[in-house]
Parts: sequence; C-alpha cells; structure tokens
Amino acid sequence: MMDFYQAQEQLLQEAPCHLNSEATPLLQAGQRFLAQDLYATQDAPLFDNSAMDGYALCGLNETTWQIIGVAAAGGTEILRLHPGQAARIFTGAGLPENTEAVVAQEDTETTDTKLHVTTHIKAGQHIRRRGEELRKGARILPSGSLLTPQAIGLAASQGHAQLPCFPLLKVTVFATGDELVGTQTQQNLQHNQIFDSNRPMLQAMLAQQGFIHIIDGGILPDDLAATRAALARAAATSDALVISGGASVGDRDFVKPALSELGDITHWKLAIKPGKPFGWGHIGHCQVMLLPGNPVASFVTMKLLGLPALRVWGGSHRIMAMPECHQAKADFTLQPNHQKRREFLRGLLRFGVDGPTVKPLPQQGSHMLSSCTEANVLIDVPAQTDIIPGQWLTIYPL
Repeated sequence: MMDFYQAQEQLLQEAPCHLNSEATPLLQAGQRFLAQDLYATQDAPLFDNSAMDGYALCGLNETTWQIIGVAAAGGTEILRLHPGQAARIFTGAGLPENTEAVVAQEDTETTDTKLHVTTHIKAGQHIRRRGEELRKGARILPSGSLLTPQAIGLAASQGHAQLPCFPLLKVTVFATGDELVGTQTQQNLQHNQIFDSNRPMLQAMLAQQGFIHIIDGGILPDDLAATRAALARAAATSDALVISGGASVGDRDFVKPALSELGDITHWKLAIKPGKPFGWGHIGHCQVMLLPGNPVASFVTMKLLGLPALRVWGGSHRIMAMPECHQAKADFTLQPNHQKRREFLRGLLRFGVDGPTVKPLPQQGSHMLSSCTEANVLIDVPAQTDIIPGQWLTIYPL
C-alpha cells in the first residue's frame, strides 16, 4: 500500500496537459484557472498621487505655506506649486506640479489660507510614485493561477475585460450500490436500504470549486455490465469521473473490474485511515477517481486527494493545488499507537495562551458523518507514532 503523501505526489504529477483556452468575461472568471500569463497594460500607479488626505507642499524649509487650491481624486485641474505654497489634497489625487511632500491633515493647523505644520517633514513622504507597484508589460498573474477575488481585482485594475481561462472541467459523480436510495426520488426505504449521502456531499464539495461543471451520474447498480456501460458513456463526455463505492474487494464491488476492462487503474489501495480503498486511473482521456463507500472515508479522500487532483486537472499549478495545512500542538495522548496506517482524525482546533491546540473527537468511525460537521480540522497522525501532549502535528482545516 502507498503512503498518503507519496500518493498525493504521484496523483498530482500525472495530471493531463491543457492546451485549450477560452476568453471569459471578467465577472464570470472567478475561481477559474488562468490559461495564459497576464500582463500589466499600464504603470501602477499610473501617476504620482497622494497616499492620504492632507496637504501637498512645495518648499520644505518654509514655516508657513499659502493654500492656493484643492487637488481631488479624479480632478482634471492642473495645479502648479511654488516654494511656500500648498494645496489641499485627498487620497488618490494626482500631485500638483513641484510637490515635494504630502503632510497628513492631522499634522497641520490652518488659519484662513495659511498652513502650519506641527511635525517634521520628510521629502517625498506620503507620495505614491508612478510605477512603484507595477511597470507596463510586467507579468501580473502566471498561467495556472486561481482567479481569486483579489486576482480579479488586480486584472480589473489593469483594464482587462476578458481573461484567458481553461475550460470548465466536466466532472461526472457516481455513487454505487443496490442499497442506496436517492433522496430526490421521495422513495421510502425498504429493508436494509439507506439514503445516498455521498453523491450529494461530493457534489456540494465540487460546487465550491468555480472551475468545475458537475454532472450527476446517479447511482450505479451492483451489476458489472450496467456499471461498465454507464462508465463508458460518462467517460465519452466528461473530463473526470468521481465514483464513490464499489472499488473494494467484495463480490459485489464492480467498479474496479469495469474500469480494468475499459481503461487502466494507476494505483489502488492507500495506507491511510479512513480511505484505504482509494484509487485512480483513466478511461481514454477521461481521468477516474475511485473513492471509498464509507461516508467519512469518501469525504476525507475527496478533501485531501480528490480536490487537489481536480484542481491540477483543471489547470492549477501543482503547488497551489495542495490542500491547506497548518501546525498545532496535541492536546491528547495516543500511546502506544499501533496503527499501521496514517490516520486522519476528526478534531477540534482551539486557540489559547499556549497557541493552537488540537484534540480529536470521540467518535471516529468511518460511517459517522456527523463528526465531520462537528470537527473543524483533520489531524494527521503518522502510522505507529506515539502522540504526547504538546507535540506538533499537521492539521487540515475543514
């Protein structure tokens, strides 16, 4: 069995190449991935301007200045200062000619048109110089960048009305098993049936990713021919398949043999808990991920492995696709730890006088999805590693 971090690295390294790009309106590009480098169309700032409300001064050795006008943001009047003169100025306003410094309003006193400064003045203070942030032609966002709100704002500040984005990743989501009943059918449960929770959960996780177009594949029956046909149809129109359940070694687990007939399984079985029966492969150009059927295992593997892989398949830089993680001190003891697989415990992160501490919740069964709603982190506990209070551990926010 492969360790989690080895599997994560291999999974992300096997991302397909992206060649297509589509012009996307700026306001529709949020959470998409940039398909080409983006460049500055102008200097930023575009002109020298004031960093705060106050007064623009000329002649720093003067003791008083005569106020001759007002420079407002967006104002078109051109002011010229001479030694001993000042102009009222507001944040973002272009500087009058010959401005040597800007003094903050709270550091001044005025009498009629006379200005007095109550603090030391330094040449060039509170002035934003043209091009100090960006020069025209500079790369502002590399290809593969996630177009976050701040990235959209940066692109807008440079006048980009459209952005070159990778196409939406078409992802079909399946659940498997004759025991499953979809909640949307309004069907009453029969003996030994359960409601399908994984498919809605996985679709909700994907819906938070703005670069994905979700396709509901439905519930696959425990039948090899039907499973094989459904996967073949979906692979023909999808970029990726996400399949929950049916990938273990039971007599009625048909996803793995169906995939073996249609395409290829790159790897199957990981040394993690929950999530051992996780695998991936492909059907032609369509990538496939096999998730465990137990709800918590499906959630954990999708969070830590599935979503990062989909980000890379959708065009992200590998380093930026990795799940967010931090460090916190253990507020529990696990000794001796005989677990032979790396374990991701659902836990609570708290902040106190000793910094961040983390403690696992009491219910850790892979069928207990309620604990995923109570937890705010997953705690990475390495295999056969004793844990003592105060020990630093890796945590993944939920």
